[in-house]
Amino acid sequence: MSTDKEFLAPRLTGHRFDDHTLPVKILEDFSAFEELIFELAKKIYLEQNPQRKRVPKGFTDNVYLKLSDLEEGSTIPKFLIAVVTSMTTPTIPVPNTEYFNYFEDARDKVFEVVESANSGRSVDIDSKYLNYFNRIGKNLEEGETIDFLNVAGSERNVKFTRNTRRKILLSREEKLEYSENIQENILISSVDKKNQTFNIEIDGLIFEHSIISDFAETIISAFNEYEKKTLVSINATGIFNEQNKLIHIEEIQSMDILDPFDVSVRLNELIKLNDRWYDGIDGKSLNKEQVNLFENLFENYFDSDLILPAIFPTIQGDIVLEWKNENIEVSFEVNLEDLTGKIFYFDMNLDENDYEKDIDLKIDEEWSTLNSIISEL
Repeated sequence: MSTDKEFLAPRLTGHRFDDHTLPVKILEDFSAFEELIFELAKKIYLEQNPQRKRVPKGFTDNVYLKLSDLEEGSTIPKFLIAVVTSMTTPTIPVPNTEYFNYFEDARDKVFEVVESANSGRSVDIDSKYLNYFNRIGKNLEEGETIDFLNVAGSERNVKFTRNTRRKILLSREEKLEYSENIQENILISSVDKKNQTFNIEIDGLIFEHSIISDFAETIISAFNEYEKKTLVSINATGIFNEQNKLIHIEEIQSMDILDPFDVSVRLNELIKLNDRWYDGIDGKSLNKEQVNLFENLFENYFDSDLILPAIFPTIQGDIVLEWKNENIEVSFEVNLEDLTGKIFYFDMNLDENDYEKDIDLKIDEEWSTLNSIISEL
């Protein structure tokens, strides 16, 4: 028999939640949240029952959080807290309502921790509980938020972001470091076969890492092309200090050599341009948010089987995509402000084949038109 009640309905916002779905990776964060709740519930039980030296047997054995529904706005997962009981393994040591209260008090304590971090107040909780935040929020990306309280009109700030997580982890007295998932484009500047290590270069900084057998071929290939500035995309766990500076790369989950025309890499270079980049007088910097929107559209709608473009900035703060193949050139001038653009098709042998076409990148069908034009190359 299962007894349950509504426990948590946080609101998740960010580009990954705009379609009202929940990435599987985020469930790892809520699994860690569940573990923290259970540990805090034990602590609260002992505080409220000082005559007891330990929690009752089976206090959390058959208790679990379960996802019951996903609501829109952007994404709101509804979690129930449930306990399974049977005649042979009774696990509820006190009446149901009071039993659930310990877990609800633990949930509220987590809310207080998040609220304190957001307001700059000290976090009143033992470090062993704060360590759970090494996993809670680890899979959040910049710009994403979990509003744990999710109550309209509430003055409490229980919105959890990557920055909130950093503040919580750095509040621990014994360790002024924290871990975070990172996605970086790196160079491999050296390989030490004797000691089975290699050097990762990120923005001029060097990090040593042991050679991973699964990625050995990628590591050697990228090292052999170091002079060509061949980039490798990695997903890893990074260790940061209290100044939010990467000091160590702990665990690498994936490594992929990037195409020299990789759009993400090129756009990342372009958004680093400052105003007056062209000649010290002209050259407007690119709007990072609009560049990110363009990048997301490109990744989702541009046919991955087609050749990638060279990308250049314009003095006005927009971008131009160019494709060339023998006698054909295609230039696509993109207005980043409204994500529209104009295609210029040039046939160097037959001028009558030249044409122009307006494209609105916010319309799915327009991407089909772009893909069709480029496929002719």
